[in-house]
Amino acid sequence: MRAFRQLSIAVVFCAAAVWLAASRVESAGQGAPAAGSVFRFHHVHLNTTSATKAIDFYTSHFNAQRGLYGGKLPAVVAQGKWLLFNEVKDAPAWPVVSPLYHIGWGAPDMKATYETLRASGVAFETPLTDISQVIEAGSGRVFFAYVDGPDHAMIEINTARDDNFQHVHFLSDDTVATGQWYIKHFGMGSGNPNPSREAKTHNGLQIYPYIGATLDGIQFFWYPTAFGKGSYPEAWKGRSGFASSRGRVIDHIAFAVDGLDAALARLEADGVKVLQRPQTTMNGLLRSAFVQAPDGVELELVEGRGQVSGSGGR
Repeated sequence: MRAFRQLSIAVVFCAAAVWLAASRVESAGQGAPAAGSVFRFHHVHLNTTSATKAIDFYTSHFNAQRGLYGGKLPAVVAQGKWLLFNEVKDAPAWPVVSPLYHIGWGAPDMKATYETLRASGVAFETPLTDISQVIEAGSGRVFFAYVDGPDHAMIEINTARDDNFQHVHFLSDDTVATGQWYIKHFGMGSGNPNPSREAKTHNGLQIYPYIGATLDGIQFFWYPTAFGKGSYPEAWKGRSGFASSRGRVIDHIAFAVDGLDAALARLEADGVKVLQRPQTTMNGLLRSAFVQAPDGVELELVEGRGQVSGSGGR
């Protein structure tokens, strides 16, 4: 169990936001990306000391299957979205001090899912927690928990309509401006694209303002940096700002677009900083570039969809 874990009611709002936003965000209108650019969610890139063990874990415990990226690289496929792994010699850093907070799956029956995972030996950073009273949904209806995943990757499971790969959660120094940046440049939908900027706290922890959006069926949430600092004080002791996510257990995320060069030129013309020009990596399997997102996030943009080559389900 993580030494700095602090289970508080404020953490509950993270799961509550995911649950409440599921239908509202998915039905919202899209933002306005650069003309001609249609972005999709492509992958989460993780660092691990054993890609084999990580792939086994995700495909054994979540709605995800084994796949071969580009027909060659062992990976995980979850509803057409990828988890790609970079195998490293030393354990990657994992405390929550980067803007990339966690990733998450849904669970229609959280109690059953939680007990099944526990029975299979899965460890939890935060146990099954009832959030019904917080969102006034009626006792026993809405739950969440945080799985302590491979290399201590934080994985949320929460009450949802299905058990799909569901969301990516960030921390941000300016949640509203950051969410609006993604909505503008990548055409994300949002049920509330201009939320109140009023800072609100609960039990001494700042939980507002926050913003949510969706892209290609994946939900994105941005919570205040102060939320992370208050929830994980030991990890933040002596820190003045975010650590880069690069090299950490959750390294980065990637969006895909057809016509990468043209899309990159349009983003750059709109003021987005290009960190890395398009190049071919992963032994020729992927052509991509990196751009600078708010909070120091390095966001990868991938050419096209890539090819799914399955090799068996759960």
